[in-house]
Amino acid sequence: MAIFNEMNEELFSKKEAIQYLGIDNNHFENYSNKSGEIIGEKIRNRWYFKKTILEDWLKLKNSRTVHLTLNEYEKCFEFAIRMVYGGLSLNGIRGQRSEVQAVDDVILGILAEHAIKKFMKANFDIEIELDEGVHPSQITPQDFNLINDHGTLREPKIGVGVKASKTKSGFLVLGANEIERVTRKSDAYVFARVNLPSDHLFRILRDHSFFNNAKNLIEADPSSRNIESLESIPVWICGITYLDELEKATLIPGQEFSNGHRYVKSVSKMHNSDSDWRQFVSRL
Repeated sequence: MAIFNEMNEELFSKKEAIQYLGIDNNHFENYSNKSGEIIGEKIRNRWYFKKTILEDWLKLKNSRTVHLTLNEYEKCFEFAIRMVYGGLSLNGIRGQRSEVQAVDDVILGILAEHAIKKFMKANFDIEIELDEGVHPSQITPQDFNLINDHGTLREPKIGVGVKASKTKSGFLVLGANEIERVTRKSDAYVFARVNLPSDHLFRILRDHSFFNNAKNLIEADPSSRNIESLESIPVWICGITYLDELEKATLIPGQEFSNGHRYVKSVSKMHNSDSDWRQFVSRL
């Protein structure tokens, strides 16, 4: 039964909103209660969401999602492997990592960079040259290496950092060193959510000859999950924030930072309209 507010706007319950958007329940909680991307209203102690707001959010999400092909994934995975075996430190934020964990950590950022390059070319006809050299011992703060300006390569007018997270994240979070060290900070940051399955390596290997026995045994067991195929990698480009817009914080909703402060920005406060992107392009 449809519910309407005083303005005769159709409202969805939380359950209906999640079904309409086709997203995970925990992700919806993050986007509504934490990042503030999806605004609801409380009626008789229950949360409801305007259908028009959900439609606008879904439309923006779809228009900002880039699908990377398997060939593009392979290129990014190859680069991640070269980084890890080229000398990247295995000491990550969660402690000592294996090579597999290190690749899994760095590939998100590489996928995001390629998705943003693809997005910029398709929507604004501007071609970004990424830094694809392997130099793991040297941090490269700017991810846009060159701009192909009608056949002429030039350096960007501003420094741009590309940051990635998994799809559940509602905030861009940057370490203090990334902002407070002059050699590390960028003028603008582009944030993307990468929908890379946690078992992406198994999905790639599922049809490999040495993996056949394991796959067949799994598929024969009705209590087991099948290893799905990997057809494309959706990357959701959430927006742009500029250096002076970052907020210094010791916590964000649902997370307290254990070692001092960070610099953060909610996705709901990022620049992500068509005009915002055109302005960003003009500054490049």
